[in-house]
Amino acid sequence: MEELIFHDINMEHIPIVNSWYCDTDSFHVEKLTEFIHYVTSNSDYDCWMISSNNEFIGKVGVEIEEDKAYISIIIRPDYRRKGYGKKALQQIINKYMNTVIKQMIAGIFHTNEASKRLFLSVGFIPLSNDPDEDGFINVVFHYKEKTSSIF
Repeated sequence: MEELIFHDINMEHIPIVNSWYCDTDSFHVEKLTEFIHYVTSNSDYDCWMISSNNEFIGKVGVEIEEDKAYISIIIRPDYRRKGYGKKALQQIINKYMNTVIKQMIAGIFHTNEASKRLFLSVGFIPLSNDPDEDGFINVVFHYKEKTSSIF
């Protein structure tokens, strides 16, 4: 597997990402044009297109609220179940390590078994097994407390 490269998202990426919402594992939960305007104007939101071998293979977004980071990810359908999602999540987890972020949270639609497996595989744990009123189950990753030494 080639190195994953993260690129700041922009309006030119809309048709690319929209083409990935085409199956039962993913569905379009955001109006991407409004979303990108929001992301690019909000300093508490990071969003990247992910590429490998000069091809866009995914999108990841992180919204920061105080000491929490809310994460979303989509991987291009023909790149799913090949380790790209796991590698991207691990890189994002590492990016926010040793920052003010104490936990990362993802909302996963309750029927999306592949996403549940993906997030659990990198250390997220479910907050509940019951979906909320919108059909989502929240999973959380807790960063270890930073310890200091007197030596």
